Amino acid sequence: MTPEQVFQLANALAPLAWLAMIFAPQKRWVLSGVLSGAAVAVLASLYFLVVLTHFDFAAGDFMSLQGVTALLSDPWAMTAGWIHYLAFDLLAGIIITKKGRALGFTKWQLLPCQISTFMLGPVGVVLFVTTAKAKGHPWSKLAINTP
Repeated sequence: MTPEQVFQLANALAPLAWLAMIFAPQKRWVLSGVLSGAAVAVLASLYFLVVLTHFDFAAGDFMSLQGVTALLSDPWAMTAGWIHYLAFDLLAGIIITKKGRALGFTKWQLLPCQISTFMLGPVGVVLFVTTAKAKGHPWSKLAINTP
């Protein structure tokens, strides 16, 4: 496969997982395929495979902007970086969706948080936390491991 094909594959999976999570979170296949973390695991595995087989760590470094730019100048490295973003944003979306539902968010309260996380990652996380705090939830209820 080419980097473009791998990019397109990952870029197709992530939006499908997001749409399923937003519009059908109660469906069994969404619970087992998305909200369980399975879709994130697929993206993470694809990322690992690309890094393992195509990433040239000698091309740059992570210590300077110039070094990171050099690393990501390769199409395979850029593809790995994009899959990294897709996987972590989806993971954040899963946490927001599950935690929001546990805290009694309506689908309309969750939707801006989900869409913002899908499109802008950390912005959606900030929106979710801000919304939860505005609803009067204490910080302790926002922890991942609490209902």
